[in-house]
Amino acid sequence: MMLPSQARHNRGENSIQAVLLVPMVLGIFFLGVHATALAHGAHVANAAAIRGAQIAAFSNNEGNDVARALNEMEQVVSDLGSLMYSAPSLEIGSKSVDATVSVAVQSIVPFLPTSVSRSATVSREQFLMEQNR
Repeated sequence: MMLPSQARHNRGENSIQAVLLVPMVLGIFFLGVHATALAHGAHVANAAAIRGAQIAAFSNNEGNDVARALNEMEQVVSDLGSLMYSAPSLEIGSKSVDATVSVAVQSIVPFLPTSVSRSATVSREQFLMEQNR
């Protein structure tokens, strides 16, 4: 049992604890939500980059194949519920294809990043004529 003199000294202590604790708990919660959104964006960007690189790697360097790969990357991002941060890019070399995708992430905590970029590299298929085998 608390004496009347002790009750006077503890008055407002719970309010001060709540004022300090509630913002900290909310801050930790929002950091976790933002980290989860960044992880989701990274998975989406990775899936889109791999898909675009695969399509471009098995093409024969025609312009419509490159456009199809770029459209497929944008389609994968939109199908998975995200938005493009910038246009996807493809670098087609003689041995491999590099695809880069940037996905926008909803800003929950102001000082954390709002976009995620991922790249994928796929080896190109080598077409050999029958007499060259």
